[in-house]
Amino acid sequence: MQYLKDQGFVIRRINFGDSDRYITLFTKNNGRIEVLAKGVRKITSRRAGSVELLNLINFQSIKSSKNFILTEVKLIDSFSQLKYDLKNIEKVFLMCELIEAIMPYGQAHPDVFSLIERALKAAEEEKTLIYFQAKLLSILGFWDGKTAFRDEYHVQSVFEDTIERKLKTRTVFRM
Repeated sequence: MQYLKDQGFVIRRINFGDSDRYITLFTKNNGRIEVLAKGVRKITSRRAGSVELLNLINFQSIKSSKNFILTEVKLIDSFSQLKYDLKNIEKVFLMCELIEAIMPYGQAHPDVFSLIERALKAAEEEKTLIYFQAKLLSILGFWDGKTAFRDEYHVQSVFEDTIERKLKTRTVFRM
């Protein structure tokens, strides 16, 4: 069995069965990975609060025959100040969707990890989301850092062209 111990951001959660949940993490040393959190949806689960979207966690997991199984979780930062305002919640969901859409599985990007940390700490500032998207595109080589974006819609259209689909978060929050 393979053992994995790392630090990561929770970027996606999918319910599985009655009490389990698949969790997609963007980790510091292993890139984007998916783990199975058994029993996390039970009322008595102590790990449930730690695996919320964009929480920064230390975790340990074991590789089974098919996937990683989450064995231990320690919450580092929940960025709770962002989860009280609807505008900030939109930013959190959009950041999760962007990372999920553009980052490949299993490729470590420590510079993207630190970009996420910086963006979450400054998320309440107005231009943070535009900066995050532009920097993410330039780090991954989809945009030359020299040309400036006109506005947030220009950044969004470049991102959507890159991932070849529309962003769902913008549609949900613009209702």
